Amino acid sequence: MLEYRNSFRNNHFFLISFLLFIFCLISYNATSQDRKKADSIINLLNNKKLSSKQKAKELSVLAYYHPDLDSALYVAKQALILAKENKSPIAIAESWEEISHVERRLGNNDKSLSATLNALEIYDSLKLNERKGASYNQLASNYISDGNPREAIQYLKDAYLIYNDAANNRKKLYTLLNLGEAYRLSGYLDSAQVCFNKGLKLNQTKRDLIVEGYAFGNLGMIYAAKGMNSSSKEFLTKAITILDSLGDSYSSTIYLIELGKVYQSQDSLTKSKDIFLNALKISKSIGLKEQIRDLSQILSEFYSHQVNYKEALYYQKQFQLYQDSLVNKENIQRIERIKSGYEIDKKESEIKLLGKLNSNQKKLLIILSLGLIILFSLLYLITRAHRKIKMINKNLAIQKNELYQREQEKIILLRELNHRVKNNLQMISSLLSLQEQELSGHPAKEAISEGKNRVEALSLVHRKLYQDKLGTYIPLKEYITELVEGLFYGYGATFSPIFHIQKINLNIDKAVPLSLIVNEIIINALKYAYHNIANPELKINVVKSEATIFLTIQDNGNGFQIGKLETTDSFGIKLIYSLVKQVNGTISKKSNSGTIWEISFENS
Repeated sequence: MLEYRNSFRNNHFFLISFLLFIFCLISYNATSQDRKKADSIINLLNNKKLSSKQKAKELSVLAYYHPDLDSALYVAKQALILAKENKSPIAIAESWEEISHVERRLGNNDKSLSATLNALEIYDSLKLNERKGASYNQLASNYISDGNPREAIQYLKDAYLIYNDAANNRKKLYTLLNLGEAYRLSGYLDSAQVCFNKGLKLNQTKRDLIVEGYAFGNLGMIYAAKGMNSSSKEFLTKAITILDSLGDSYSSTIYLIELGKVYQSQDSLTKSKDIFLNALKISKSIGLKEQIRDLSQILSEFYSHQVNYKEALYYQKQFQLYQDSLVNKENIQRIERIKSGYEIDKKESEIKLLGKLNSNQKKLLIILSLGLIILFSLLYLITRAHRKIKMINKNLAIQKNELYQREQEKIILLRELNHRVKNNLQMISSLLSLQEQELSGHPAKEAISEGKNRVEALSLVHRKLYQDKLGTYIPLKEYITELVEGLFYGYGATFSPIFHIQKINLNIDKAVPLSLIVNEIIINALKYAYHNIANPELKINVVKSEATIFLTIQDNGNGFQIGKLETTDSFGIKLIYSLVKQVNGTISKKSNSGTIWEISFENS
């Protein structure tokens, strides 16, 4: 258990903790403000006649505040082009800085590092020390993102000295806390403890609650690593209290997990379980999928050790639901290089073999020519014909191999396309989740939630195509099962659906509309059908007869009036009928002790 806890701490909090300082301390609770600021700058650029120099400045600021990272990167690069045209070194360096920030948030650490070094070179030549300090902090962040916190320490020390000389207390304080975090991640716990305590002392006059929250939290993690459990619990509890008051549920969840582990190490199992469950509840409420996944794994391990295999299995399934297996591109490339080397070796062996055969044939021809001069002409013609056939076969083999390689490249490109589409859909889903949180109590929240569910249904289609390597077909049974169970889990259903689904592979052209049809019907049932129903049930049947697929979804809910269904203004109902037409299918519905949807379409 101790080995598992240490592994989890190293793997999960390694990057999150440091980025938490850099991001949260500088831009805490600013998403909506950034969006408003970005809109204001866009209006300024559209409505005002600005000089090229002013436009470059505004574009650089817009890149900082723009909520969409791809758009922010494009804007930052445009600002760099204008800055170079204006031959303004400071504007060029600022543009490189913004490019570095965006590239790091996109996960492109090598590009971010290169951009930061470009900015640092300019600031160094202009002797702008405070700007150099910001670049040092960014370089440290790049090294942390690459899993190399020890390289970050020296850059943070240099930045701290710069801000100390400039008497910039705010930046000095944040840099000190970042330095402490780099020490902690590198295993220098005593040095990290000194930095955080010094930071708290410097913060006594300002009483910045954000600083206190993160300093207390990280001190709690240091004490936990040292086995000082009482101090660890005290500081972690302080951090959670402060961050909860600030509404920073993300950070308080991280420290809650650490606090639960401390209680678990002291065999306070009931207390640790309550803390883990509370952290899971918070993570679900704000849609922290990574934390839900990791907490599910922790609880599965916890219940396994308690010999409660029912709960352990439940959380293991939940963990699997949120576990998204990603393909390592470097491994794919390495495998392709091995395959290419094998093909080259095989071709060389074939060439050597052909060379030996040719040599034997020549010897045979010489021997035969000496004894059979009369048949020389015939043998010559046969040899020529043989060579031509061999050349033709060789060309055919080359063409066949080229076709095979192209097909393999198409398969890889198609999988990569599905992977990128899946990632983009997940990004859209995350953005809708953020918007949904900001619309708490607003009538539009339900529409945003339904839109998010539709996007996630489409994302699941492309994930199945990517993971199962089926090109343009998905396994219908596995897909519908995962989609419906995900909706049941998301809506907190207390019963399980009943599936009777044949093994059918469905083309993506039919799979996409079908996924939205199933999504709409299931959500409609979960939201409205089971009010005051003692024993709710939902059955999903899919069978195939020749070239026709029959889908039946049946519940035992409250039902509805068929006449009203035909005239309803519900977007979901209209969407269902529209999608059925799209697949050239038919739909019927019955309402008798529940609701039955019957849909049929051709699988062609």
